[in-house]
Amino acid sequence: MLGSSLLEDIVEIKVGPSDRIFKAHRGLLCERASYFKAILGNPGNWKENHEGLALKEVKPEIFQRFLLWLYFGNILDNNETAQSVAGTTLIHCYFFADERGVPGMHNHVIDTFLARIETTEIIFTKYQRLIWVNTPDGAPLRRLLVDALAMMGTNIPEVMQTEEDQEQYDKSFITDVLVAKCKHPMTINLREFVKRRCEYHIHDEREAKCA
Repeated sequence: MLGSSLLEDIVEIKVGPSDRIFKAHRGLLCERASYFKAILGNPGNWKENHEGLALKEVKPEIFQRFLLWLYFGNILDNNETAQSVAGTTLIHCYFFADERGVPGMHNHVIDTFLARIETTEIIFTKYQRLIWVNTPDGAPLRRLLVDALAMMGTNIPEVMQTEEDQEQYDKSFITDVLVAKCKHPMTINLREFVKRRCEYHIHDEREAKCA
């Protein structure tokens, strides 16, 4: 149950190049996202600070999913599943969560990716370049992709047979997978890999780890 203090003040946020307007509760934004806490967290001047608050570079669809998570704990709407939502949508939700300091949404997206892998048995390698361009070394989503390939027995030399295959992946990505395979020479099954989800989460030092 959300505390009443989190639902007192409403702010307007302009999103995307067309300035689509979204409304959300200030307290809830500050509670869940460090980006908004920095801008709106001061009770004395938040009204002045939120005027003209705009996220030009964010797609309205992604911000809408942020609000779904913010209020309902899920980036998927009622008619979607982890399997049916577009992979690029999940990835951009991950980017938003990391860029705006929303660890709870970050962890939810990671879990959604793992649910997608568990059900489809498909590792999202086709999004490798998109992920590598937009995340730093050691990013949890990078590690998840690398570990999934390394631990579940993917044969990298076979994947890289053609020139087209070689152009699809960054050399640093292939190197990371090979290194990970050396660290984890024994393969594990899909169910066991999914149980490792907490290794790709972000947790405050005061928080308990995943069960």
